[in-house]
Amino acid sequence: MKDFRLITVNVKKKGVDIHNPTSYTLIGKGYQGAVFRVSDESCVKVYAKKRHCVRESKALLAAQDSNFVPKVYEVGSNYILMEFIEGESLNDYLKSKEKFPAAVAEQLVGIFKKMKKVGFTRIDGSIRHFLVADDGTIKVIDHVNSMRSVSSRPDQFFRDLRKLKLLNDFMMQLKSLDPELYEAWTERKHIMKKRPHK
Repeated sequence: MKDFRLITVNVKKKGVDIHNPTSYTLIGKGYQGAVFRVSDESCVKVYAKKRHCVRESKALLAAQDSNFVPKVYEVGSNYILMEFIEGESLNDYLKSKEKFPAAVAEQLVGIFKKMKKVGFTRIDGSIRHFLVADDGTIKVIDHVNSMRSVSSRPDQFFRDLRKLKLLNDFMMQLKSLDPELYEAWTERKHIMKKRPHK
C-alpha cells in the first residue's frame, strides 16, 4: 500500500481537487481538505493549505486530554493522522428523535464547556461535525477555525437544531443542567463576533 503522503489536495472554486495515487478510501472532503481511511483505527486529513493544517493541529493538540476530539497520532506539514471515529453524525442521529436525548444533551453541555477551558475561541460547530460513536460518546471534528473565529455561544449549532425542531427541547435541558450557561446563551445583548477567514 502506498504512502498517504503521496496524496495531494488543491483548492478549486468549490471545494478541493484531489489526486490520490494510493488505495486509501476517501471518506470526506470540504473546503479545506479531504479525509482518507488509513486503517480500522485511523484516518488522515490532507489539507490544501498548510496554514489550515497548522490551525487544526493546534486546536486538536490543545484538546487531546479533554476526550471530545479525535486522538492525534502524527502531524505533517499538510496532513494530520488521527483516530477514526466509527459512528454517525449527530445530524443523522437526531433525525429519528422526537425529543432531544437527555444523555446527549448532558454530553454536549460538557463539550461546549470544555471547548472554552482548552482555549477555543469558537464555542460552536455544525451538528454534522459532532460524531456519535458506536459506544455513545460524542467527538467533534473540523477545528480549523476553533482557535481563530470568535463565538461565545453555539449559534450555528442552534440553527441546525432549529431545522430539526429540537432546539427548544435542548434549551430546556440546558436550563436544567446548567442554569448559568443557559442565561449567558439566551441573554438579549449577547454579541457574536467573527474574524474574517483567510
